[in-house]
Amino acid sequence: MIAADYHSYAVLAIILAMVVVLILDRFKTSLVFLFTAAALVLSGVVSAEDFMAGLSNSSIITIFLLVIITASINLHFNLTGLFDKAFRGVKTAPSFILRMSGLVGGLSAFMNNTPVVAVMIPYVYNWAKKHKISPSKLLMPLSFAAILGGVVTLIGTSTNLVLNGLIEQAGLEPLGFFDFTLPGLLILVGSVLVIVILAPLLLPKQEEGIHDVAEKSREYLIEMRVTADSAYSGQSIEEAGMRNLEGLFLSEIIRGERHIVPVPPQEVLQAKDILLFAGDTSALAQLNEQFSGLEMSKTKEFELLQGSSKVVEVVVTQNSSLDRKTAKEIGFRQSYDAAIIGIHRRGEKISGKIGSISLRTGDLLLLVAGGSFLQNNNNSGDMIVLNDLESTEHLAPLNKKIFWLSTIFILASSAFGFLRLYEALLLLLVVQVALKMVYIDLVKKALSLDLLIVLLASLLLGDSLIRSGAADMLTEALFSDAHLWSPMLIISSIFGVTWLLTSFVTNVAAVSIIFPIAYSLAQAAGLPYEAVFLTTAFGASCSFITPYAYQTNLMVLELGKYKFADYFKLGFLVSLVYGGIFLSFIYFNYIV
Repeated sequence: MIAADYHSYAVLAIILAMVVVLILDRFKTSLVFLFTAAALVLSGVVSAEDFMAGLSNSSIITIFLLVIITASINLHFNLTGLFDKAFRGVKTAPSFILRMSGLVGGLSAFMNNTPVVAVMIPYVYNWAKKHKISPSKLLMPLSFAAILGGVVTLIGTSTNLVLNGLIEQAGLEPLGFFDFTLPGLLILVGSVLVIVILAPLLLPKQEEGIHDVAEKSREYLIEMRVTADSAYSGQSIEEAGMRNLEGLFLSEIIRGERHIVPVPPQEVLQAKDILLFAGDTSALAQLNEQFSGLEMSKTKEFELLQGSSKVVEVVVTQNSSLDRKTAKEIGFRQSYDAAIIGIHRRGEKISGKIGSISLRTGDLLLLVAGGSFLQNNNNSGDMIVLNDLESTEHLAPLNKKIFWLSTIFILASSAFGFLRLYEALLLLLVVQVALKMVYIDLVKKALSLDLLIVLLASLLLGDSLIRSGAADMLTEALFSDAHLWSPMLIISSIFGVTWLLTSFVTNVAAVSIIFPIAYSLAQAAGLPYEAVFLTTAFGASCSFITPYAYQTNLMVLELGKYKFADYFKLGFLVSLVYGGIFLSFIYFNYIV
């Protein structure tokens, strides 16, 4: 325990450490938040009961209800069919971006935007290939459109809901469902126009396809084994013809506990050697054909039957349970009915047995998938499947009509004040259960312990900043002359600081840190609370200039083969338009 006189300093030190660790990205986000919460409790600023009290916060309940409802919609409705209709007749990148932004923005305003992007990524990628357009021209606009759609309503992004939880915790009137709508729509329209014009010009052109052998394929780490009866056993690498392979490079041999790197041409192969090839996806099949004495090291373990399995390509998503764990640790084979046969991690050399490599967000995995893979992976949020595989479960036409009519009626009741938002969502979940759209396995996969930890810790951060007096201390240090500033200078400063913070740590963390400061400033300067809180929300959602600013940016990073500079070039211009429109809205609605 730390003496009460030093609580403010302790809180600031703990939060500074959290921000640094988040920027360095050495540990899983939820783990960082958990240790931050533990440090705050151990310091004596808050109690463990305060941490758990967040479970009763209506905004936390709302977020998890939205996650389950969205997962059910993704599972039971053929969104790909909707996409086909929306993009009928579209042939150019600008026109595709325009329609995609309208569709994704509209969906993201009412659904969790992360699964919306997850569903869209394979469609956008394959559409680009079909029309001979570089996917990199479309994937970043997809992420940006989802972010922009999220700011249109209270439920569009968890950032808005976390902020409302902090407002409610402070004993103030929370923001309403449509308080975000007018500025959000103005920002959506203005920013999308900028993206439509500039994205095809500024984003890199990457000539790459998953299935097109004629194009340069993605390089994976592929694991093969020398069979017990292989003719190559006893031959050197050079004698076996494994030097100067087209599209493949033998990067490492694992023999028991010994790792042979680099592999000399005179190295003699032995039965059961594990050979690691860095190679193209298109060259994978050639390994079995060219070297009959080799086998995929997972083949026997996976007990593959001819024609019963498929090779699929997936992306490890943000907040995936795979992040920073090995396939062996997570029991990948048993959990997903699939085996990893290749790993691609752009810009970083990886080595070792595939089962022992620690996976990371954004990794591209090549899998041999069994019959129940899609069912096991559905709505887990762990991986996005890039192949065109049908994963929609059948729902009777009458049940579909009942669900959509119920949804419109229930959400309208909430929007006009007849039901609180979490009450409306709970009622909608009851409708889904009655229609057999929700079952226990879906709920288990949709509910994320990592997300719960981040949300509870975020509320604790805001509470500790206010209780300890650290928020007042920061306000005094950063805005000591704020009483002399114009209202717009204060609003612009809050927006700018939040924007910079959200670009390098999570937007939820940005909201948690800035809210108490914004609250103190609103009290000191006599500004309307609504204007200040909206500024915090929109600043935290201005997540365009870095890939780390928002999880959907990370989801498209590897597929688009983007560099940091690509996000900054387009994202900075989008941020300028976004900020200009929002600040103009605040000026004419709250300041004049």
